[in-house]
Amino acid sequence: MKALIKVIFLCYSVAAFSQSKSSSSLLTNTDWVNKNLDYIKFYKDSVRYNLGGKKHTLFYELKNKALTFKEKYSVGGTDNREEKINFRIKSLSEDRLIIYPLDEQLDLDQEVHYKLDYAPFFNRKEFVFYDRENQVDYVDYKKITFHGSTCFGTCPSFSLEINRGGQVFYQGRIYTKEFTGDFEGVLEKDERIALHKLLNRSLLFAINDNWKQLSRVTDNPRYNYIIELRNGDTVEINTNDQHPILDKLSEYFVSITEKLELTKAKEKHSYVKPSVYGFQIVVRDDE
Repeated sequence: MKALIKVIFLCYSVAAFSQSKSSSSLLTNTDWVNKNLDYIKFYKDSVRYNLGGKKHTLFYELKNKALTFKEKYSVGGTDNREEKINFRIKSLSEDRLIIYPLDEQLDLDQEVHYKLDYAPFFNRKEFVFYDRENQVDYVDYKKITFHGSTCFGTCPSFSLEINRGGQVFYQGRIYTKEFTGDFEGVLEKDERIALHKLLNRSLLFAINDNWKQLSRVTDNPRYNYIIELRNGDTVEINTNDQHPILDKLSEYFVSITEKLELTKAKEKHSYVKPSVYGFQIVVRDDE
C-alpha cells in the first residue's frame, strides 16, 4: 500500500512539474498584447510590460498559477529591499492569457522608498492579453520612410525608404560603418513578406490613433515612422521610448543593411521629412 501511495505521489509530482514547465514555456514564448495596447513579455526571470501607458521591467516568479512581480533595489548600498505584487493566472492557452491582481490596492504614499509603481496594475479587475501573432491589422502600404537618430552611445543615425516593390534607399550619417553615405538596393520577395508580416502585427493604426509617449525623453535613439498607405492616408509615429510592440519593426529597419545588398547611389535621394516632432511628457509633481 505504501509503495502504491509513493507511485501515485510520484506520478502526481511529475505531472505537476510537467504542467508547470509547459505553462512557463507557453508564457515566455509569446508576446502578449491587446487592442488597448496593453503589452506584456516574459523572459527567463524578468517581465517587461506596458500597462496604461507605463512601461517597466521587473523580476517575476511563477508557481503553478501564482504569478509574482518583484522590484529589487538597495537603499544606501547595503539595505536590500524587495517590493512585489501578486497575480493569479485565470487562463493560459496558446492564444490567450488572463491575469488579475490578488493584492488590495496599496497606499502609494505609506512608505518613503517606493520603487514599484503599483497604479497600472489596478486599472482593471483583470488583464486579457492575446498572442501578438494573432493580432493583425493589414497595412496596405505604398511607401515606408524611417528616420533613426543616434543616442548617447553608438546608435546608428540613418534614413531609410522602402517602397512597395521592394526598392530601398538608405542614407547613413554616423555609426553606420561601411554604409555611411547614400546607397540603394532591392529587397527580395521573402524579405518583403517578412516586412509585411511585421507591419501587420505592429498595431500601427492603434498606436497612431491612441498612443502617446508618457515617459521622459531618454538617451535612446529617436525613431520616426512615416508609412504612406495606398488609400492616401499616412501613419506617423515619433518616439524615443517607443511602445514595445514596435521593437521588432525598428530592429528590422536598423538591421536593414544585413538583409540586402546595397550599392553606392549615383545621386542623393530625397526622403520624406517628419511632420511630428514633439513628445508628450508627463512630469511628476515631486520632481
